[in-house]
Amino acid sequence: MKSKGFSTGIWVFGATPDRFCVTGYKSGGNIEESLDRIAAVPNLTGVMMHYPQPLNENNVDFVKKALQDRGLKLACCDVDLFSDPIFARGSLMSENSELRKKAIDYSKKAMDIAEYLEAGVMNLWPGQDGFDYPFQINYVAQWNLMVEALIEIAQHNPRVRLSLEYKLREPRTHSTIYSSGTALYLSHATGCSNVGVTVDLGHSFNCKESPANVVALLDKFEKLFVLHLNDNYRDWDDDMAVGSVHFWETLEFIYYLNLSSYEGWLGLDIFPYREDSAEACRFSIENIQYMLEVVKKIDLKALHQIQKEANSLEAMRYIGSLL
Repeated sequence: MKSKGFSTGIWVFGATPDRFCVTGYKSGGNIEESLDRIAAVPNLTGVMMHYPQPLNENNVDFVKKALQDRGLKLACCDVDLFSDPIFARGSLMSENSELRKKAIDYSKKAMDIAEYLEAGVMNLWPGQDGFDYPFQINYVAQWNLMVEALIEIAQHNPRVRLSLEYKLREPRTHSTIYSSGTALYLSHATGCSNVGVTVDLGHSFNCKESPANVVALLDKFEKLFVLHLNDNYRDWDDDMAVGSVHFWETLEFIYYLNLSSYEGWLGLDIFPYREDSAEACRFSIENIQYMLEVVKKIDLKALHQIQKEANSLEAMRYIGSLL
């Protein structure tokens, strides 16, 4: 791995609302205020932002200067296809041609902004593409619509990577791109080399995956494009601080990530409702740095010998000795 450093979603420093406290648990700030707080966190040099809000064609030059003035870079431009109620029944897979075109256009513009601000990657999570009830959608038609949309978006700007973020559920009861395998399949189905996969650590936990195994698989096919790092209790996308719950599995994830050819950002996608945002980022960064120090101590030959015998307890004992 050759990391570009640590980044955070600008939303981490927002109002952090939920469905019970819709105004948010904190007072949100404007873009400049949020960037000021991000720039004050040690080792945090990248920012992830969504198109069309808060980043769009009208303020892209303002944001560019605001980032430069604070020594920050745009790590990724995400496209928001989930918060506007017009996409409530689908975006890229909508059988309403007008809405589908709007979602595709949003995605293309997000790619262009990613290139303009030198991020080089656009993250796509089509959160409203899925279903809630049996017989609600035509699966056959909508798989075709998804593949066709991804091809059109990817071919719009081949210089920018298009990274598919998968999630088991929420806001729909069933998401279409629901697992790493589905995302990997779609990246190959497009036939476009600039289409890959985003691993959100918490989403992988929700899917009952081994995130370390996912990293090894995606790295094998050179499709690991973006990382969102967080934690949860596996039953919901809690977006907690990294390593706060699944220490061992996160450590294994970091081990395989360190062995991979990944060259992107270590992105913090947390949502600290009641915690101080800067402190939650610091805690996450410190945990990741500690885990990186541990995995670099591992004697690969010694570990591989233990793994040849599939000796689980001896493997855990060996790794534990390095903590």
